[in-house]
Amino acid sequence: MKLVIQRVTRASVVIDEKIHSTIGKGLLLLLGIEQGDGLEQVNHLASKVSKLRLWPDLKDSKKQWASSVVDNGFELMVVSQFTLFATFKKPKPDFHQAMGGNEAEGLYEAFVGKCRSELSPGKVSTGSFGAMMNVELCNDGPVTVELSAPITGAASTAPSAAPSASGSASGAGASPTARAARAAGCRDGELEERLEQKPYLAGYFPTAEDAEYFAKLSQPGARPPSSPNLLRWYEHVASFSEAERSLWTG
Repeated sequence: MKLVIQRVTRASVVIDEKIHSTIGKGLLLLLGIEQGDGLEQVNHLASKVSKLRLWPDLKDSKKQWASSVVDNGFELMVVSQFTLFATFKKPKPDFHQAMGGNEAEGLYEAFVGKCRSELSPGKVSTGSFGAMMNVELCNDGPVTVELSAPITGAASTAPSAAPSASGSASGAGASPTARAARAAGCRDGELEERLEQKPYLAGYFPTAEDAEYFAKLSQPGARPPSSPNLLRWYEHVASFSEAERSLWTG
C-alpha cells in the first residue's frame, strides 16, 4: 500500500464539472492499494498520517516540522489512486500489481474510516472511488512525501464494498449478469481454456486482452459465458467502472 501525501492550502475534487468535495489547509492523500494488502496496511498508514509533523511549531513558527494535521485542526482529503502501482515493461503502463475493483474499494473505505477516527468530525473528505475526477490543489511549500506499508504476510482483508466476484456464480447470490449468462448457455472456448489453465483469482486486475473479450461478450445479441470460472471473470470485469476500463485499452 502506498500514500503520496501533499501539504496543501486547499484542494478540491470535481466530477462531471461539479464540485464533489473541498478542503482548506491540510493534506491531500493519494492512496494506492496493492494485491495482497489488508487491514494491517490500512491501520499502519492511517495512524501514521495523523502524526506526521509537516507544519511549524504552533508556538514558534521558526521551528519547522513540529506539528501535525491534528495539532493544527486541519483537514484531509483521500483520493484512490491505483495508478501508483503501474509498472512499465513497455511504454504502456501495466496495472496488474494494483488490487482490483470491489476488494480495493473495501480497503479504501476502511482507510477513510480509520482516518476519520483519528481526526475531529467533519475533517476528512474524499473523492469518488472508481470515478474520473479532476483533482485540484495548491501545494504548500511545495511539500510532498511518500509512505508505504509493505505486505508482511497473510493480510486480513476488509469486507468488499460489494459481494465478492469470486463466489459461486451458480448460487442464489449470483448477480443478474451471472444468472443470465448461465441461463443462455454461452460458450467462448478460447477464453474458457485460458482461464481454466490459469484460474480466476479475486483481486485480479484485468488487461487489454480481458477488455477485448469483455467487449465481445457484451455486444447486443452475444451469448454470455457459460463455465463457472468464466462467469466469475465476467462478473468481476463488469464490476469495474467505465473510467477504469478505458485505461486497459488506452
